[in-house]
Order: sequence, then C-alpha cells, then structure tokens
Amino acid sequence: MLQTAPPDLSYVCPDVRFREIGCIPIIGMKCAAELMETPWVSRDVSALDELAALLTPQRIAARHGTRLVTLEHKERWRNLRAQQRLGDYLAGLDTTEFYLRQSDASFVDIARRLPVSPRSREPAYFDNIWIGPPGTVQTFHQDNHNDYVTNHNYFIQLFGWKYVAVCHPRDTFALTDGATVRGHHCDASPTDPNVWQRVPSLRHAIVGPCDLLHIPPSYWHYVQSLSVSISVSRWWFDNHLAEIIYSVGQERWERPAIVVADTRTFLADLEEFGGASALKRVLLQLSPIARFAIITAFSEFYGKGVFDYV
Repeated sequence: MLQTAPPDLSYVCPDVRFREIGCIPIIGMKCAAELMETPWVSRDVSALDELAALLTPQRIAARHGTRLVTLEHKERWRNLRAQQRLGDYLAGLDTTEFYLRQSDASFVDIARRLPVSPRSREPAYFDNIWIGPPGTVQTFHQDNHNDYVTNHNYFIQLFGWKYVAVCHPRDTFALTDGATVRGHHCDASPTDPNVWQRVPSLRHAIVGPCDLLHIPPSYWHYVQSLSVSISVSRWWFDNHLAEIIYSVGQERWERPAIVVADTRTFLADLEEFGGASALKRVLLQLSPIARFAIITAFSEFYGKGVFDYV
C-alpha cells in the first residue's frame, strides 16, 4: 500500500487556500508553553519518523492482525457499526466503507514515542489511533463534553493525508449560523464559501506523514481523509479535576496506591476548574452512579477531606 503525492488545498476549497493554519518548527517532543493557546502545524517532525515506520498498515497487520476491532461507517452520521479482525480490515483498507475511529492506542504500545505537554505538571495522556480509507469524515466538533472538561489535542498524521479545518470557539455562533449546538457537533461544511465569509478565525491545512497538529481546548475542528490514512491523537488536560472526571468517564481511572495530594491542593485545582459552582454543574449533568464514581476518585487522589466540599 503505497503513499501517493499529497493533494493541495485547492482540492477541497480553491477560493480560500491562503487561509492556512500557521506552521512552526519544533525540535524533539516538546514545544513552548506559550504556543498552547493557538492551533498550529509542525511539518516533517523528525522525532516522529520511527513511529511512522512502525505504524504502517502492513506492520500493524503483522503484529496485531488477530485483534477484533469495532468499526464505524466512514460517514459518521450514518450510525452504522461492524466488527472485524484487524488484519482482515487492513487488507481491504482501500475499498472498505468502515473506519477504525478513536480506538484506544495502548495495544500498539506507542505512548513513549509521542510528544508531551510543555506544562510543568506531567498530565495523564489519552492516546487513540484512527485508521481508515479515503473519504472518512469527522464533521465540525469540539472534543470537550462540556465547557469545563476541556482538553488539548496533539493530532499526529503518520500514513496518508488528511484535510483539517479549525476555528476559535468564540466563532461558535457564526460557524453554526445561530443554530442550537447539540453534543458539541455541527454540520457546517468547510467547502461552503458562506462558512468562510462568516467565520473569521476559520483556518485549514493538509497534514501528511510526520506532521503534528495542535488543537487547543474547545476549538472546533473538521477532519477528512484524502487517502488511506493512519493517525494518532494524544489528549491531555491542564486541570487535574478535569483529568480525573474524564478518566472515570472513560473507565481509565486507576486508583493510586496512596493518597497523592491533599485538600489544599484540591481547593487550588477546584478554583482553577472554575469553582464549586462549575463542578456542581458538571456533576449534575451525570447519573448518580457516575457522580459517586467521580467523587470517590477525588477522595482516592486528594484524601477524604474532599467530602467537605463536594
């Protein structure tokens, strides 16, 4: 399965090809913290060369071909699912209608090869792999599930090419044309000239092998594959409460052997999160079982003193 020459932006939207996402060079696996509030692309990151060599369709099939995976239709709105052995799926990747979307990447053992947060606090990372044919579409969406549990996203292209478009959350009303947003998704199209006219922060790019895209918290983004494609996304949270809430929701929370922090640290993290009222709003959106699991996780990390505040 060969990688062909990359398409240019005129393939998608010829009239706006100059509104590209800014490019920056990075050396190694960490960039400057001040760059974390804006989207950017770093091209041909040499630190990703080894990872790209490991995650080709052929090498994944050779090592993990018997793994049973759950697939979605490449046009997500069709809401169709299937299951298949990964090796069989990869053998038909050029013609399949299905997409391995946002699958936990722990089975390919790549965590140590991925770029890291520049923040002083070392966060937990949530790594997912995306494998699919040409024409997979992730319509405009925000990664966050609410306004407080928001994450950074390093999107790493390893095989093939994808078109991406991003816009600032302040332009939500313009992007959605005033429509009510449900589930942090909207059906605006980056090929529609009217969308470009009314959304000033909208930018786009084509990413290829060893390109790294940073998507800041709450940014809208649209992703479409232009070829057979393999990508990895690395999510992390600046705030520890948000990290724990997400970990519990994804069933990835691991109870620490001992209490790690204390009530004072909890209160500082709570203030950074948005205060007790923000946490209450998030918890009230969840089921009683989910609320109990999150509060229990807080106590396992910060100690039982948190029960006085939640």
